[in-house]
Amino acid sequence: MQLRFRFILLALVALVAVAVWTFPAWRGYLRERGANDAFPGLALELQDDYLALPAAVRAALLDAHQRNAEMALEMLLLAISGPEAAPLDEQSGALAGARVLASGEFQELDALHYGSGRATIYERADSTRILRFENFSSARGGDVRVYLSRDPQPLSALQLGDDFLDLGRLKGNVGDQSYFLPADRNLSLYQSAVVFCRQFNVSITVATLR
Repeated sequence: MQLRFRFILLALVALVAVAVWTFPAWRGYLRERGANDAFPGLALELQDDYLALPAAVRAALLDAHQRNAEMALEMLLLAISGPEAAPLDEQSGALAGARVLASGEFQELDALHYGSGRATIYERADSTRILRFENFSSARGGDVRVYLSRDPQPLSALQLGDDFLDLGRLKGNVGDQSYFLPADRNLSLYQSAVVFCRQFNVSITVATLR
């Protein structure tokens, strides 16, 4: 009887040792089965980064996953990838005394598409016109462009239409930045500055210009 007890005890110790040794492999299984905090399909080592996102963002990503799992995972990877700082902008000093043609604040569209800061169109003494983002930050996206649109708040490519003005790639989702505007365009026709994600075909944030 004593020998059998020792054998059982040794077997239990061995099982505990194996469980501890293999913990990284089955931790994800416990998360998926026993908790609702894991994001389906996300690598185990990135789950903590997902959990560090605001609750509203996590909920929106899970909702997006129900509609398009692949797209939602790509959006999540962008969300946890950290900010992309814009290069040092050299136009701030050159805008002293420039005339403001239009300006507006970037808006939060939903939990996944948001921005803050101000977009302003300046005209300098030499008639050069610049769209400048100040105190700017926004959500990350894939293949992000800066547009001027005739729609005051375009949320999709359909609302953008085909007459928007493409100013190029977003220089960074954090930081002041400037975009030169063509001299031959009537800027009074454009009612918004748009940070647009071409990968997912959706606006990240919009500033209505007045």
